[in-house]
Amino acid sequence: MKFKYIGFFIALLCTAVSFGQIKIKGTVKDKANVPIPGVNVLVKGTSSSAATDFDGNYVLNVPNKNAQLEFTFVGFTTKVESIGDKTEINVILEESSQALDEIVVVGYAAVKKSDVTSSISSVKGKELQTMTVGNVTESLQGKVSGVQVTGVGGPGAQPRVLIRGISTLNLNTDPLYVVDGIPMGTSINFLSNNEIESMEVLKDASASAIYGSRASNGVILITTKKGKVGKARFNFDLSSGMQMMNNPYNMADAEGYATIMNTAYNNSGYSDYLPNPSQYRGKTTDWWKAGIRKASPVTNASFGVAGGSDKHTYAISLNYYNAESIYEVGGWERVTMRIANDFKFSDKFSAGITLNPRYETWGSPGNWADFDKIDPITPIYKPADQLTGLENEYSIYARSPSYVWNPVAAVKRYDDFTNQYNLNTNGYLQYEPIKGLVIRTQASIEVGDKTQSIFRPDFIIDAAHEKAEINSVERKNTTNADWTWQTTATYSRIFAEKHNASFMVGSTMEEYNANDVWGYGEGVPNNSDLMRELSAATKNRNSSGTSWSSSLMSYISRLSYNYDGKYYFTGTFRRDGSSKFMANNKWANFPSASASWRILNEGFMESAKDVVSDLRLRAGWGKVGNQGLPDAVYQSNIGQGYYVIDGQVVDTSYPSTMANKDIKWETVEDMSFGIDYGFWKNKLSGSLEYYQKKTKDMLFLKQFPTYSGFPGYSTMWTNVGSMKSSGIDLLISFKDKKGDFSYGADLTFTTVDVEMISLSADGEKLYGSSNRTLTVKGDEPGYFYGYVADGLFQNQTELNSHTDEHGTKLQPYAQVGDVRFKDVNGDGKIDDKDRTKIGSPWADYNIGLNLNFAYKNFDLVANFYSSIGNEIVNQNISDLYNGASLTNKVSGLEQMAWHGEGTSNYIPRLSKDDNNENFTKFSSLYVEDGSFVRMKNLQIGYSFYNKFGLDKLRLSLSGQNLWTWTKYTGVEPEVGAGDPNNGDRVKGSGFGGWNYPVQPTILMGLNVAF
Repeated sequence: MKFKYIGFFIALLCTAVSFGQIKIKGTVKDKANVPIPGVNVLVKGTSSSAATDFDGNYVLNVPNKNAQLEFTFVGFTTKVESIGDKTEINVILEESSQALDEIVVVGYAAVKKSDVTSSISSVKGKELQTMTVGNVTESLQGKVSGVQVTGVGGPGAQPRVLIRGISTLNLNTDPLYVVDGIPMGTSINFLSNNEIESMEVLKDASASAIYGSRASNGVILITTKKGKVGKARFNFDLSSGMQMMNNPYNMADAEGYATIMNTAYNNSGYSDYLPNPSQYRGKTTDWWKAGIRKASPVTNASFGVAGGSDKHTYAISLNYYNAESIYEVGGWERVTMRIANDFKFSDKFSAGITLNPRYETWGSPGNWADFDKIDPITPIYKPADQLTGLENEYSIYARSPSYVWNPVAAVKRYDDFTNQYNLNTNGYLQYEPIKGLVIRTQASIEVGDKTQSIFRPDFIIDAAHEKAEINSVERKNTTNADWTWQTTATYSRIFAEKHNASFMVGSTMEEYNANDVWGYGEGVPNNSDLMRELSAATKNRNSSGTSWSSSLMSYISRLSYNYDGKYYFTGTFRRDGSSKFMANNKWANFPSASASWRILNEGFMESAKDVVSDLRLRAGWGKVGNQGLPDAVYQSNIGQGYYVIDGQVVDTSYPSTMANKDIKWETVEDMSFGIDYGFWKNKLSGSLEYYQKKTKDMLFLKQFPTYSGFPGYSTMWTNVGSMKSSGIDLLISFKDKKGDFSYGADLTFTTVDVEMISLSADGEKLYGSSNRTLTVKGDEPGYFYGYVADGLFQNQTELNSHTDEHGTKLQPYAQVGDVRFKDVNGDGKIDDKDRTKIGSPWADYNIGLNLNFAYKNFDLVANFYSSIGNEIVNQNISDLYNGASLTNKVSGLEQMAWHGEGTSNYIPRLSKDDNNENFTKFSSLYVEDGSFVRMKNLQIGYSFYNKFGLDKLRLSLSGQNLWTWTKYTGVEPEVGAGDPNNGDRVKGSGFGGWNYPVQPTILMGLNVAF
């Protein structure tokens, strides 16, 4: 019975509350009397809120007539209205007088855009979410001037990001990513683009010097979404579609292959390789169809809730991303969660904590090129009469005489997957003891566990060439435990109404610890899934393990000052101490200074303010460092080797790396000059900036000379030479609105010019990529270095006239139709001295064009990106055009290759022997124009507001990488860096081949908010 009374009391209380509330309705419009959908209407001091529908209407219950409503919308000035006796409140929102009122994140602080004196570009998370990508940096492509993003195909691949060119030859060139104030290294594969509120790119040293030794390649600051005061708002995003994989080449069928190979054999004086090609008509093995999927699914989903009160706000999101590979196995799957809580205990004390658990798994075969390279005559499986019935499931495949391993069989055997778990915890405490003084301490801890498991089954496809007579199992486990702690004190004050000053001091500490354990074994009793464990191995067991750590301690300070909103100055200073250096060079100082003059606020500009809405001049200078070399390079290391002596395998040791106690910081000194402008209330706005940065004491891994007494493969880290990068950044932005129609366009334009100023010795040459690139003083680093292919010999007269002054042929083994190599130095012979600069991997210009349109409920975005002026080495030319190998060739090659005077001046004659070294000499034959224009994204959407019981429902259709224009005949014009393991990250740039292409993708999207 007592429960009835309780229920009656609750009902009575709810009725009383409802009677006490006041129902308020109204419409929100802009100055042009156009309704504004999506405006947030909040009852101040509560979590009660509503959003306007497409017609700008809202309805909201308020507790009493003393309440106030707060109207907020991005790009408009916030407005507050008191209730009083009103039941209908209609509001006109004014556009923000200037975009300069926006808040921009800088190092260890957030400031108004108008107070920024350095080169910083900001991109809002909404702009990044129009694309479905695994790594959010791919969405930056073309959106920020001065930033070059090179897409890399394949699930889980990380794009290459260069901010204003390169500043180092041998170390990592990626920028530092700082997420919510915590340095996270050079990869953000763990972060979903749906979690991002904004990204700020610190492009010059005056902006990034506050990060000192981590900032030589630039810094990208990422702010994740936080809770906002108001009722709980739920959001669900889903995009799902297919990534397309079309064969980049039209390969020969079986009959065409036989014809091509017979031509090559006949041209070299041999009989047919495959007599009577017509016998293969209709008998082509379609390897591509057998092993490569035309479309592979990709899914990106996110569910979040955010809200809170004046005392506590929260944001929780769960994100899922999955991109399957182009094979029947493999891909990349990621699950992330972010839980952010912010507490305001009083006007003086606040705190917050964010938890970010995540899980990833990845692995994919890398042999897609073999599906084109293997000959089309060999069947996928062995004929039945060649099977004995004793073969295991991996031994039933046929072997190709082309020596390309059966790719279908290789995919079937593939078992190499990595699982990774991470948990990052980031918390802060903030205290304001007196007005203007803010003390903040922030700490982060991240723990991770990564396990790579590999199993290689035993098989015999061919007893001589394609086999693994014993299976093996391998496992590597790496764990890490990293922490950072930073404390700052900032005091801000306005003096005499016109003097605005802010001073910050602080310290940071970072420590990174990791260890790994590796195990290997052979002879697992069988290849079943359950037996693929280390403990099941019966032979040749081996194991190893190691651990490593590094730490960094820093002191930071910044002074910001502006007078009357006209003259601005910012100075920073950071002192870093790194465990990677010895005592004499452990500490380094990184200062910076920048200033700006906001001309618009001068009295003489008063009459121009109807037209000019922003006009500023900026200048900046600073120093940043690079300590991205391995830990403890000041120590000598001993390597292990194995030699056979008297028929016995003997373990040996040798000095692999030598200590250099004098190693010191690599330093980049940067200066920039810029102008920011805006007209007609920033309908037209942008910036133009010139920059120059010089790198000194470059960290370089050099080999010991043989006369030193150490083995030739012994190496030592040292500081070598200097280089310079310079160029301009241009941004032009236009936006306007006419009634229900709004539109905008952003154009970004960047130039980069890189030059080596000095090396360790005059005349020194640094080779890269198997001596195919060269770096010398006075030229750009890593340019392509080889022979000049000066067309083809079209007739015997041309061949006979290619001689020295005595009539001796320069190419004695050449025949008509072969490549004519140029005698560059004119010494009457073709040798190594004729190698010269034959191309550059560095683009002259990078251009981005971003368009957006909206009409009523429809919206459209289109993004284009272009790289102009670089060359690419197309390493596939040998595979596709060289008759000396038995791999498959492009269809119709016998007609494309030279087969008579005038038939070709590019593709040499087909030859089985290639005595002229048409393809074995690295020459300009391989170098092609790498310029391209790509439609990066095209998306159209339609939104419903306050329909179906939802605040918003948006449907979209998008296409990514749909169209590319280029003269490059290779697989993919977006070519990444070289092999960092060989010190060729920069010196090996620009080499294209069978790299995984950036795939066209078609996606359907759904966004629900309630």
